[in-house]
Amino acid sequence: MADHQQAKPLGDDPHSWANFKQARVTHYDIVLRVDFHRQIFHGHVDVTASVLADNTDHLWLDFKALAISSVTDLNDNNATLLWTVPQNQSLCACLSIPIAEKQRAKGSVVKVRIHYSTSPDSGAIQWLEPSQTSGKKHPFVYTQCEAILARSLLPCQDTPAVKAPYDIKVTVPSPLVAACSGTPTHNGPHIEEDGWLSYSYHQKNPIPAYLIAIVAGALVKAPVGPRSTVWCEKQLLQAAVHEFSEDTEKFIQAGEFLTGVKYEWGVYDMVVLPGAFPYGGMENPNLTFLSSSLLAGDRSLTNVVAHEITHSWAGNLVTNSSWKDFWLNEGFTVYIERMILGRVHNSEAYRHFESLCGYNDLIKTVSDFGEKGAWCTKLQPDINGIDPDEVFSKVPYEKGSLFLLYLETQIVGGQDAMLGWLRSYFPAFSNKALSTEEMKAHFLNHFTNVHKVDPAKLNSIDWNLWLTGTGLPAVFDPRTVLQKALGEKCQALATLWKEQEGKGAKSDDLAAFQSKQTMFFLDLLITQALPLKHEVIEHMDSLYHLSKSKNVEISFRYFIICLKSKYTKVYHAVGEFLSRHGRGLYVRPLYRALNEVDHAVAAKIYKDNRSFYHSVIRNMFDPILLH
Repeated sequence: MADHQQAKPLGDDPHSWANFKQARVTHYDIVLRVDFHRQIFHGHVDVTASVLADNTDHLWLDFKALAISSVTDLNDNNATLLWTVPQNQSLCACLSIPIAEKQRAKGSVVKVRIHYSTSPDSGAIQWLEPSQTSGKKHPFVYTQCEAILARSLLPCQDTPAVKAPYDIKVTVPSPLVAACSGTPTHNGPHIEEDGWLSYSYHQKNPIPAYLIAIVAGALVKAPVGPRSTVWCEKQLLQAAVHEFSEDTEKFIQAGEFLTGVKYEWGVYDMVVLPGAFPYGGMENPNLTFLSSSLLAGDRSLTNVVAHEITHSWAGNLVTNSSWKDFWLNEGFTVYIERMILGRVHNSEAYRHFESLCGYNDLIKTVSDFGEKGAWCTKLQPDINGIDPDEVFSKVPYEKGSLFLLYLETQIVGGQDAMLGWLRSYFPAFSNKALSTEEMKAHFLNHFTNVHKVDPAKLNSIDWNLWLTGTGLPAVFDPRTVLQKALGEKCQALATLWKEQEGKGAKSDDLAAFQSKQTMFFLDLLITQALPLKHEVIEHMDSLYHLSKSKNVEISFRYFIICLKSKYTKVYHAVGEFLSRHGRGLYVRPLYRALNEVDHAVAAKIYKDNRSFYHSVIRNMFDPILLH
């Protein structure tokens, strides 16, 4: 983590040049052709914007690693416009497009066409050679635009404050398939004169640019619910159908019940991506992107699907207006996700156990940041001039969810009261972007005037402590209110290994555990018992076979235990793991731990696998492991 340095914001959104308070984009119409040989997309985007203030003479868009070839005025017979780049900074450049004098009044509509191409350096796009796919025959490409990478896919107002519907046509070589974050507008592809295939999609709901998504490859699909289909390479299809067919619809229905808002996106489809995908899931509307690492075979990791489905309300329907307020997306999502899981499993104890695991994750995260990175543990960190991906962590997820659990249990009187608020919150801000200040005002108004709570209780909320305080909030330890039956068994086993070095442990200790309990047991060892003696690690693995687990979450935790205990015999297995899984949740901690033990080994493994990783991973570790 680099030293935290203050930086000047780019514009009204500190990460964007967009002048969205003067001219706001209201629609994108994207036409792109995929060139696997040159590793670029090329085509054009038609941008429609509304003028919000008189005398607005330019439309400002964000772009990065794009080659702009021309800009024309669709309101003036495609007349050429003399665009300029008045600002250029490491986060992005500003594309300034002049607005004709007759269109500068408030209420005018601007329509321009921008011809452009991406570049192999476009951070939003990851290209995979056939050898990096399951089928080994065809290339593969996908986009990942969150947080501020949409600007390297198309010129746009790349701020979550701006939400707009979009249409897209993507042309790919036969027999490949393209899918996007919308609903298909045709039954099957259009065959072009050169034999290439064009796929068209429409997104009817206004979304921020970071939710524009494209995937293309040798994709097949199968239904996994009444409104859900899973896409993937055919080699993964059977496993994907097994993993996701049982719970997906249950999760959607539970989300509708808990939020009080119907699922507004039509279909809920998923695509399972190759292992290089840097996240467990990405909530692209109508087409959630999922990591193939979730295919555990026992449905133990489908909580990620519950999380991404919850984003259909928290994040996609109601969106944080800036990345400083990312916790509004992720904290709300985790909080509701756990209620969904409790409802689907018909167990409040399950919800509480998930919350207990999350709090332990937060403890680990705060510890890993240390004093130097303590500023990253704020719910509202100062990230002006910093790519949000550089400070990505579990803090907005777990500390944000913890804050909502605190409000539920300590302030408003329980889950039913919180649900009453949420069922007014989502309709109030539907299809909008909001700030923490707006969320706070809505919360206080609801519990002052609708569901009246003792004013002394509301006044006792230390908003500054929760939002700008570092570390764990001293006012609330959730372990005092959570049911701990499922966790106590994990703690007892962890204590046996910590205090007795596993004496009396049996090979069937984990047999009665759910996979999540095994993960929690290992987490407790990480937070309470490290380093372990090497003979203790070997004894544990001989009993539990952790190094051979097919569940990536279990093997990842085992490797962390080994590395933090300087158990060098695990290097080869860690290298194999890092060659197959590019998810940041695993890659970041493993490389950090490996680098602390043996920089040379970490650097070699990273160099061998660098081309496999997404740009958000490369940007983080290139400065550390390539020099």
